[in-house]
Order: sequence, then structure tokens, then C-alpha cells
Amino acid sequence: MILVTGATGTVGSELVRLLVAKGEQVRALTRNPERAAFDPAVEVVKGDLSEPETLRPAVAGADRVFTLASSDDGVLERNLATAAAEAGVRHLVKLSTNGVHFGLDDPITRMHRAGELAVMESGVPWTMLRPGTFMSNRGAWRASVPSEGIAYVTVGDPVSALIHPRDIASVAAVVLTTDGHQGKAYPLSGPEPLTPAESLQILAEALGRPLKLVEETEEQTVERFAAWVSAEDLAAVFELKRQSAPYDAEVFDTVERITGRAPLPFATWVAENADSFR
Repeated sequence: MILVTGATGTVGSELVRLLVAKGEQVRALTRNPERAAFDPAVEVVKGDLSEPETLRPAVAGADRVFTLASSDDGVLERNLATAAAEAGVRHLVKLSTNGVHFGLDDPITRMHRAGELAVMESGVPWTMLRPGTFMSNRGAWRASVPSEGIAYVTVGDPVSALIHPRDIASVAAVVLTTDGHQGKAYPLSGPEPLTPAESLQILAEALGRPLKLVEETEEQTVERFAAWVSAEDLAAVFELKRQSAPYDAEVFDTVERITGRAPLPFATWVAENADSFR
């Protein structure tokens, strides 16, 4: 039995689908089971990483666990890892960030580093997955591309070897179902570094119309996202981008080495999501 936390999220939902396709027994943890739409083969359980008492039944009978939590002081990861250790879980896989790999000290990386430490200290054999920037982050352009034909980026947005969330899930699926990965930390990337302008051009070609890239200040970004993202959370993202700028373009061979296929290009993600930008 494999327990997947964050099962309704971008990576978690892909992972659940891949594990079911492999014929694995899958249990999906979610705070709102009534809203979850999974394959009937998936066992859906209610739980919250901030409520340890809900995790014991969730991990009972599971021998492998996947988590993508991040939290101040690693408290959520510690709650899960403690329950996993008590239940005799044999392998815990955490989705982290490549900021840990590069030794960054921004708030987001610090949370993941604390979470990694909590997992490592639990005594459960572990594997860390450390991806860089998700291709799905470009989904923020949906707010302006359809109506304005404009994609906004904050000044200093780095060149990034964007990774498809499915590639992260594919690596996780292999790591969770094969031996030899315990005690290892894997940096993950997409196949090539892209500037914001280059990724926008790929989107423009898929849509068949010209798009304009507009750089804005951090203050303008805060104002534009004010309705749904706090200034504090955006400040953490800005600091992550500043610190990762010298590193985020690095390409790793991890996806191909573990899954046996090349990582998906940004054009694939765009083709799958083009209609949402029209």
C-alpha cells in the first residue's frame, strides 16, 4: 500500500494516476474526500498533516508514503514521519526543492530543509526529490494572456530549466516502487533552460498569435496578485528567485536516468494546456 499525501495537487494527482496504472494499491490522503475525484481503485482517506491524530489511521497498513508538504520548522513533515515510523512504514519519499541541493537560504528553501531533516530524523528510510521551477508556474499567465495578450513577469525572473509536474510524478512512481533509492536525494530539472521570453514564444506559437512579455517591479506584482496571494508569500518567492538565479538553469539527467525516458519539453506542457490560455 502506498499512501500519497497532497493527492489532489499538481504532482500528487499525477502520481496517483501513475501508481494506479502500475497496478499498485494506492491510498490518497485529503482534507476533503468529498471533493476528490480519483479512480475507483484508489482508497480515499480524510486527514490533515497539522492534526497528528488523523494520520495514524491514514498510515496504518501502508508500507510506502509520499509527501509534498512544506512547513515552518518541518512540523507537518515531522507529524507524518512520526506516524509513519510508528506504523512501520518502510520508505518515505519527500518532494522538496533544488534550493536545498544548491544550499540556498530563502524562506521556502528553509522550510523544505527543515522538512527534510524531520524526515531524516524519523528513522524511516527516505528519498528526497528536489525539483526546480515547475512548468505549471507559467499557468499564472492565464490571468492576462487570454484578455490582454500579455504575460507579466517580475524583473529578475531567472532562466529556468522548467520541469513538467508529470516528470516529477514519474520519478516518484519509480522511486516508490523499486529498490535502491533509500538514503538518496535527487535534483530534478526539465530538458533545457528557458528565459521567460523563450517560454512565452513557445506559448505564442501554440496559440497562433503574438504575445507580449512585460516586466514589472516586485511592488507591481504584489498589487496584481493581492486578491489571492499575500505580500509575505510573494516576498518569499521573490527571495527564492533571487537566490536561485545562478542555478535554476542547470539541467540534470535524473529524470532520464530513473525513468528511462527524456524529460518532457515545455512545448508538451503548453500543448496540454493551450486551451486555458485562449
